[in-house]
Amino acid sequence: MDRIVDTSSIKDAENCRSFVVFDTETTGLYPWRDKIIEIGAVRFRDGEPVETFHSMIDPKIHIPEMVTQINHITDDMVAGAPTAGEAMAAFDEFAGTDDIVGHNIDFDLRFIKSAGSALPDNSRKYFDTAELARQIVKGPDKVFDKETGKWKNDYNSQYEVKGHNLGLMCEFYGIEHGELHRADVDALATGRLLVAMMQDTERVRKAKRNSRMAKDFEFDIVEHIGVLAEKTKGWKREINLISWGGAEPKIDIRDWSPDHSKMGKGISLTADEIEKLKELL
Repeated sequence: MDRIVDTSSIKDAENCRSFVVFDTETTGLYPWRDKIIEIGAVRFRDGEPVETFHSMIDPKIHIPEMVTQINHITDDMVAGAPTAGEAMAAFDEFAGTDDIVGHNIDFDLRFIKSAGSALPDNSRKYFDTAELARQIVKGPDKVFDKETGKWKNDYNSQYEVKGHNLGLMCEFYGIEHGELHRADVDALATGRLLVAMMQDTERVRKAKRNSRMAKDFEFDIVEHIGVLAEKTKGWKREINLISWGGAEPKIDIRDWSPDHSKMGKGISLTADEIEKLKELL
């Protein structure tokens, strides 16, 4: 599924000191079926939180027990709360014309759009702290499990964090985080995470270098040997993925099966090897 917006780069994020960061809690994962039950937002100015927005939302449906177990929001807590339309109008007014930040922002944008928000629009920039985190802080390498036919984390590889979810990233940067999976708390933590990552100058510098190399290398591959790169989300059919992560770029150039169902083992290249390959191309 294509992203609902084009998210901005690390270079833009370095200069993003004033923004609105938001988060939602929902009854499920699918905006065409599930509903928002809470939205929280924080306005940052010069890297500091200055104003908050919060609203419970009555979804007019029962909140599944498994959802309550995660975020501790019950039917009683949302009974009589504003409707989705009312909450979205208030949120849009709060957001104003600011740039927007979120952790896995595509998920939340799809939900608020389905609920009646005017966002996303083309008048501002959008920053995904999960996407930025994957570029800035190295996670485990991915290995293909032939038995399950799925990719999994290789915890025998070198990594700085086991994953890039909000809790792990806050732990990595020493950011205090209250109750997980509450919209207002998660929004504040996400904003602090963006600021902390952009102040991590050495990792940002390396990530920007790798990002530039990825862009150049992707063009060379497409032009010269016809391999397509999809840089934001996992595997797609008919694509040999060129993936980048952590301080050093890594490329998995996979054998493409005619039936699009199998990928070969592939190869991994260091930054220096990438430059040599570019020269050969």
